[in-house]
Amino acid sequence: MKYSAVLFDLDGTILDNEDVYGKAFAAVFNKHKIPPLDSEYPHTPGIGMEANWKALKEKYDELRDVSVVQLVHETQGEYHDRIRDVVIRPGFFEFHQALIDKEVVVALATSNDWWLVEDELDDLDLHRYFETITTGEEVYERKPAPDIFILTARKIHAEPEDCIVIEDSRAGVKAGKEAGMKVVVIRNSHNTQEDFSNADLVVEGFYDLNPQVLENL
Repeated sequence: MKYSAVLFDLDGTILDNEDVYGKAFAAVFNKHKIPPLDSEYPHTPGIGMEANWKALKEKYDELRDVSVVQLVHETQGEYHDRIRDVVIRPGFFEFHQALIDKEVVVALATSNDWWLVEDELDDLDLHRYFETITTGEEVYERKPAPDIFILTARKIHAEPEDCIVIEDSRAGVKAGKEAGMKVVVIRNSHNTQEDFSNADLVVEGFYDLNPQVLENL
């Protein structure tokens, strides 16, 4: 296919940080005296902090009197206490440069709000790698709805059929496909058992990607 833009998810895709997010959520659970969970991490990757806490509040009575805003702030604080544990996934910079060399527009589309993302991008010096950045509060519905990818394409004056999405979650894949875009999934330690049969391509990491691979989608 011919493509003019690549739209990246952030958490779990560019950043190897789902462990860090999981520990941040778990710390907030512990603070509010919620019993140990069956799952190692309580959150659902790909939908953002706010959507996670809205869902979790309905599940746990201990959170009934705690606002989503407070829970998000507490989680973000726990996350930033662990920011040094966040790493950029190997091969991202090389893949990014290969896209730039081909004059492909590179954008970021993340379900989290700007105030959550800004510090993270600053800490890791990632702002300059994206033509535009779209965050969750800019759209009516977050992933798995397609809104965030549709808006990002509009910002860079690209047609959806000319965009390729790079994701790591089922919510992100559903959003990208419903936006009318091709979707590539990058495996990580938390999605190895996920069914991504609706994606156009599944790879183990950025070193498996280059502009020619995307042209063959």
